[in-house]
Amino acid sequence: MPLNILIIGDIIGKAGRRALSHGLHHLVDQHMVDFVVGNGENLAAGFGLTAKCADEMFHLGIDVLTNGNHCWDQKDFLTLIDQDQRFVRPANFTRFAPGRGWTICETAAGHRIAVINLIGQVFMGGWECPFLTADRVLKEIPDDVSAILVDMHAEASSEKVGLAWYLDGQVSCVYGTHTHIPTCDEGILPQGTAHQCDIGMTGSYQSVIGMKVNIALKRMVEKLPQRFEPVERGGEIRATLLQVDPATKRALSIKRIRLSADELEQIG
Repeated sequence: MPLNILIIGDIIGKAGRRALSHGLHHLVDQHMVDFVVGNGENLAAGFGLTAKCADEMFHLGIDVLTNGNHCWDQKDFLTLIDQDQRFVRPANFTRFAPGRGWTICETAAGHRIAVINLIGQVFMGGWECPFLTADRVLKEIPDDVSAILVDMHAEASSEKVGLAWYLDGQVSCVYGTHTHIPTCDEGILPQGTAHQCDIGMTGSYQSVIGMKVNIALKRMVEKLPQRFEPVERGGEIRATLLQVDPATKRALSIKRIRLSADELEQIG
């Protein structure tokens, strides 16, 4: 039987958390999902994550939370990340960073799923090379896993697509997070690795990438400091459904999913 894996991109604040509270169980049941991974770096009002926000997501059924450049925005997470193997942060962060860059989580049926987190270099800072870091991590992952997922948290589309080609045939899926806008380039590469440049955010799309429009525009026009604030209502779920052959770790299919705010209200 193939593995059904639900991939959720950046979950933005209260709107994203509320959307998942209404719709995640529905998606899991509808698509017979075996495993759920989400990016949690924007869970706490758009900046980082807290134990309370993470517990809410784990209770809803998310199995692993990945991270990105907002990883340390909530200082408590510097210690929290070492307390639970369901948290991962980019493996190519500095060697002094707490936590882990990859983890393995077991499904109810006993399949072991590996999740690797990486961060890009283009427009993102001077991190270690994600390509060479992926090479190192893959040597550490045992052969008995049924799927390998890679969250590439990056700004540049070329870097995300490039990593997918670099890892084609070695992992089940390379997917992008960070830009908050879903892309329609999902597909399966020749050696069986699925990819999508960006999963898109789960949050309010009546916004500027999840943040209040007036504040975002003020920053853009006036070029003065202004703290972003997430939009708290009207959340949507944007996710991707991946099907993997556990015997080969190769992707069988990849499909974008959208649940609008109106649909979520009806479900909820």
